[in-house]
Amino acid sequence: MNSDRRAFLRVATALLAGTGAFAPALAQPAALRLMVGFPPGGSGDTFARLIGEQLRGELGAVVIENREGAGGMVAAEAFLRGPTDGSVAMMHTASSAVFATVIRKKPPYDPLRDFQWVALMSVAPLVIVAHPRLPVADLRSFMDYLRAKPGQPYGSAGIGASTHLAAELLFDKAGVKALHVPYKGSAPALTDTIGGSITCMLETLQTTQQHHAAGKLKILAVLGESRLSSAPDIPTAREQGVDAVASTYNLLALPTQAPPERAALIARAIANAMKQPEFQKKLIAQGLQPVTDTSPEQARAFVAAEVARWTPVARRLAIEM
Repeated sequence: MNSDRRAFLRVATALLAGTGAFAPALAQPAALRLMVGFPPGGSGDTFARLIGEQLRGELGAVVIENREGAGGMVAAEAFLRGPTDGSVAMMHTASSAVFATVIRKKPPYDPLRDFQWVALMSVAPLVIVAHPRLPVADLRSFMDYLRAKPGQPYGSAGIGASTHLAAELLFDKAGVKALHVPYKGSAPALTDTIGGSITCMLETLQTTQQHHAAGKLKILAVLGESRLSSAPDIPTAREQGVDAVASTYNLLALPTQAPPERAALIARAIANAMKQPEFQKKLIAQGLQPVTDTSPEQARAFVAAEVARWTPVARRLAIEM
């Protein structure tokens, strides 16, 4: 090959590299850092790890970063100060997406203005669990117990967490009083419920079922519209005379400035994951209701509806910071 031909090939290669002509063939899925507002072991963290495993095939490495505190707001505020290129996503639960903001006079962020909602992935009706040594067999007898002994301590994942507002709604509907003890996430609250330091808490079946089966906790009721298919023996609160329905959920958000193509890639990867029958079965077995038709538009509309639903509840119960 003569020197002129070699020079021509060098120039052509440089020009093609500069224009990105080879980029689609050579590019690999970018790693995704997934921020979670709760400590390891809680329901939000557990779901983040499950979905993270499903997304690795399309997105490459998915790294979970736990920043617990304030019902997920610590993580949310850190996320909003972080990179905006779509390399970092936020795994929201009901606490950080809705509840932590509706109770505050001056919330540090607006869930509809400050996040680019990518997907609603699962919904999980909450269950109420109590320490097994309490002399109660179901929700009805537990509410009688609280009427006889008002002010018993109950735990939550933090002030403004879904488990906080849902518990206050439940107690209000039943006409009983209990003392709120906030924790930095559901995992330490669950530990103290099992140990007997607090009488009860609300959590997901996903987190509590194994402890119920082992006799370490009593699941008294599910706060769903109907019984869970994975635990049909657990009656709803409504069946036991208390008209309270409350769920948590798992959503993924990106910064509003994230590139549209990056958001579309992640949304597509999640939609594909949620359509996998084996993954759906895994979620259902843990008391989660998978959202198989997820989309960014649906996720945003869901958050807007939840904000509209819970804001007046927080005002009526005088839960405000």
